[in-house]
Amino acid sequence: MIRRTESQKEELLRVRDFVSRLGFAASDRDGDGAITRRLYNEHAAEKYQAMLIPRDHGGRGDDYLTAGIICEELSYYGIGFMPALLTTVHCAELIKIAATEKQRDVYLDAIADGKKVFGFCLTEEAAGSDISGITCEARESDDSYIISGEKSVVINSAIADYFIVIASTNPAAGRAALNAFVVDASLPGVDCDNSRFDFGFNQSVIGSVRFRDVHIPKENILGENGSGYFLVMETFDKGRPLVAAACTGAARRALDITAAYTKGRSQFGKELFSFQGVSFRLADIATRIRAAKLLYRDALSRIDEGAEFSMEASMAKLYASETLRDAAEFGLEMLGYRGFSGDSELRKIFNDAQLLISIDGSSNVQRMVIASQL
Repeated sequence: MIRRTESQKEELLRVRDFVSRLGFAASDRDGDGAITRRLYNEHAAEKYQAMLIPRDHGGRGDDYLTAGIICEELSYYGIGFMPALLTTVHCAELIKIAATEKQRDVYLDAIADGKKVFGFCLTEEAAGSDISGITCEARESDDSYIISGEKSVVINSAIADYFIVIASTNPAAGRAALNAFVVDASLPGVDCDNSRFDFGFNQSVIGSVRFRDVHIPKENILGENGSGYFLVMETFDKGRPLVAAACTGAARRALDITAAYTKGRSQFGKELFSFQGVSFRLADIATRIRAAKLLYRDALSRIDEGAEFSMEASMAKLYASETLRDAAEFGLEMLGYRGFSGDSELRKIFNDAQLLISIDGSSNVQRMVIASQL
């Protein structure tokens, strides 16, 4: 049985009340970041961006399991915004892992009070799953680092106040020279191209960010020199179950939309749901959603308990993201042209599902992690 504590039950009720007051439609599409920033501000009022930030830094101080339950419920009502929220959550996690106490006082406090949004600059055109191929360079000078390079697929590009940039102090040295830097988005030489692909994540903004000889203070490096690769891996490990939770919430929504449609649609004089080819498939999807819920909750509980969790985190992310994709795909099959016309919520969930498979590592990356633990 999936049990919730009384505080978690109360949190679910607060999430549902919050969503009912949001006042935006799943069909809303952001262009310049205005919708995303407004939604971010409203979520920040509830400190959802600060779920995992300790209370002494102004955060909610939630445990990981509670954070996952919140992510699942928020995603049921609006998966299109979750990448924007989770990006800042991921950045806060990296800061928690690597930052000095002085850096935590500055950056975690700024995230917790809702004033600052973070973007994560990792992916490059020629460096996706294999981040050892990163060419964005951080050259060391007397009192600063000078960052040059371009990052693609940067979530929150249009609204970020700060970027965490993964760059190399020696591109020839591969992952051993990777480091994480905090870069103020307003610095000279930071150029955001907020034109984005017109596919999925309606309430988030995605663009590229170019760094042209951007000077940052040396104290803006996070962690020890050469620790960037391991910081990214630990951040992703902890982030994957949260992405899995988001996928689980969206899959629930896709299932509910499809089940309601098939129960209200007649074919050959019978309710569409009454055909075993339909109801049995929905039964399979419902079973997979329950399994996805158990997997992400197991992974997050392991983090809370201080147990090993890397393999379980990848299992949760792999299973939940592919369950979401399959649930949305079957829903579109059932709805037919209705699923592709107008502002179909199911089509948008399907589009988001394709992108979520790549967030925090593609399905095959997850399989690589799982296989390495066997």
